[in-house]
Amino acid sequence: MFSGLRETPITGHSVWSHDAHVIMQDVSHLKLITMSLLQTCSYVTEQMQTPVRIDVNKFLESFSIQTDEGDVHPPSWIAGGDDSVSFYPSINPSLTPSPSSSPFTMDDYSQCRRAEAIRWIDLQEKRASIIARVHPVTREEYQERRDAVNSESGPLRRKGMKSYLSWQR
Repeated sequence: MFSGLRETPITGHSVWSHDAHVIMQDVSHLKLITMSLLQTCSYVTEQMQTPVRIDVNKFLESFSIQTDEGDVHPPSWIAGGDDSVSFYPSINPSLTPSPSSSPFTMDDYSQCRRAEAIRWIDLQEKRASIIARVHPVTREEYQERRDAVNSESGPLRRKGMKSYLSWQR
């Protein structure tokens, strides 16, 4: 049996990196995988004693796929004033609008993701007002979700997780 480029046994499980091409365009698949790698790198470097800054756009620029139009890179991220993000897909990185002089860091990424999460919760609440559900979500529960996203601690935050061993003091 063949799945993708190499022979693999048949399984009931799917792996995004290997099987997503079935339901995703190549560029979307590249974006998914590179953002997953970025988040993994961020998670690993947050465990270091010394703060590490990742330039998101440089990281993403290092990945590309070959298409009929040429080399395609994941889009660059440029933060807006209201925590929104503009994406500039690029076939040729030299044609991508240059971001501001300061790099787009994981802190910028986190702020933008937080703003997007709030927009998503707002959209869910708006749609829920016109779509019947078996188990409706109350206005208070939507507010709890917003509060969880905006919280500086709790299950959605990893800050403060560094534990210092006695010999490190």
